[in-house]
Amino acid sequence: MKILVVDDEAMMVESIKIGLISKGYSVVGVYNARQALELLSQEDHGFDLIITDYLMPITNGIDLLMEIRQVHATLPVLIMTAYADTTLVIEALKNGCAGFVEKPFSRDQLIAEIKRIEQLLLQNAQDR
Repeated sequence: MKILVVDDEAMMVESIKIGLISKGYSVVGVYNARQALELLSQEDHGFDLIITDYLMPITNGIDLLMEIRQVHATLPVLIMTAYADTTLVIEALKNGCAGFVEKPFSRDQLIAEIKRIEQLLLQNAQDR
């Protein structure tokens, strides 16, 4: 599974990359939504999952999710947030968010959420 991690905090991106690479995932990290959208605009980007922070300058995680949906209707997006209020969750779900992890989280919590999304992808592929 190839994962794109989007967060404006370099330390968070690097920490997530190290944790996921140690579990066998291929991971690319970027520091803002513009960089993420540039990578996703490449026809052969190959990403299977986007993990994005909610609170980022200029474009937040929900706005990024909505932009991704315009071009990639089924690409799973997982949002990381320290602000998991009901309004945010409802808005994200309405726009096709695949899941949430609340900061701070452990590597095991993140891996569990990724595994849940992988299972949904497998199930959806089998249902087709």
